[in-house]
Amino acid sequence: MISVVELTKRFSGGGQDVLAVDRVSFKVPRGEVYGLLGENGAGKTTTLRMILGLLEPSSGFAEVEGFRSTQSPDEVKSRIGLVSTTAGLYQWLSPREMLLFFADLYSTPPEQAEKNLEKLAGLFQLHDYLDRRCATLSTGQKQRVNLAP
Repeated sequence: MISVVELTKRFSGGGQDVLAVDRVSFKVPRGEVYGLLGENGAGKTTTLRMILGLLEPSSGFAEVEGFRSTQSPDEVKSRIGLVSTTAGLYQWLSPREMLLFFADLYSTPPEQAEKNLEKLAGLFQLHDYLDRRCATLSTGQKQRVNLAP
């Protein structure tokens, strides 16, 4: 579960104080897909950065499965699947290479990584383009690859 409680972020600089996120609270049950919608400058990216532990909130907190984003950001990041409108894929790698690369980053043994790859390829229907360069994939295909790790 993701719990966001009174999350607030103020930026100060150049004699100005900007309230980017103002006491945002919500809960997302485990396994649910959740989207943040709003106008440019509404604080969506700032909120996500605070949830992921990339940005310290001015007040409030975020937890993912009981881990506070400010205290355990690596635990938080390992439990969230985030798909942005801009797919952050290595364009010269294939989805297979990407998934095996991320498995290696998390010290997954190679045999287990291959098993996980097959499971994820089936779950996200990646088999048809598993060995194509990410640069050649459609937006939807890129988003599926982004969700898989």
